Amino acid sequence: MQDIIWTESNRCHVGGVDFFATVRANEYHSTTSSNQEFLIVKTREMIEAELKITASLNVRNIVDIGIWQGGSVALFDCIFQPEKLLAIEYATRDLPTLDEYIVQHARGDNVRLFNGVDQGNAGRLNEILDTEFGTERIDLVVDDASHQYVQTTSSFNVLFPRLSDGGVFVIEDWGWSTKDYHYNSDYFAHKPGLANLVMQCVIGCTCRPDIIREVVVNKDSVFIIRGETELHHGDFDISNIARNKGEQIPLVL
Repeated sequence: MQDIIWTESNRCHVGGVDFFATVRANEYHSTTSSNQEFLIVKTREMIEAELKITASLNVRNIVDIGIWQGGSVALFDCIFQPEKLLAIEYATRDLPTLDEYIVQHARGDNVRLFNGVDQGNAGRLNEILDTEFGTERIDLVVDDASHQYVQTTSSFNVLFPRLSDGGVFVIEDWGWSTKDYHYNSDYFAHKPGLANLVMQCVIGCTCRPDIIREVVVNKDSVFIIRGETELHHGDFDISNIARNKGEQIPLVL
């Protein structure tokens, strides 16, 4: 794992690559990744929490869902130098800075970009994973995509069974339904909160710790750590293992 060096509270570099981190909408909507500096839509605290939770993990295979302008892909690649990193993005826009990074660092065999993929399309996601990983286990998944309950749960059900023993699934920005400026927005209005999935994972950890070993929650991110039990990924559904008094957990948030 490469060290990350913070030069300012929101700027860092790893292995000669510079990054600017912000979650301020006015900044990330007006900033473009460039050859001088990649944009990352995360806070320093979010990045440091992810590195802390993976510090003892041998991260060989990564899936990054929701990559905006590609900064998180470059960051994870610089830090972990994985054997394979899949970047899944709903938008179809070109990412020339990330393309150039891949060429300059000779990472074309290791970093694969898939644009125009809806994380809620389980069939397409399984197709990509089967082709790129086969039966190989994934060590880290970071979901910073739709933040919608239905779509995120769909990709969670696809990816979580494919994690290695001790592998980590990160759900970012999970608490929007607790903030009125988010849940009243056009994007989230009348949608079930992503916090429902967090609750299902917490309950699932108590029901089946052999599947969900641990859940670590902070205000920005949730870390779901995989247990040792083998799963057939086509049959997994978090709602079937998260039970309270024998019943599925209702969507109450």
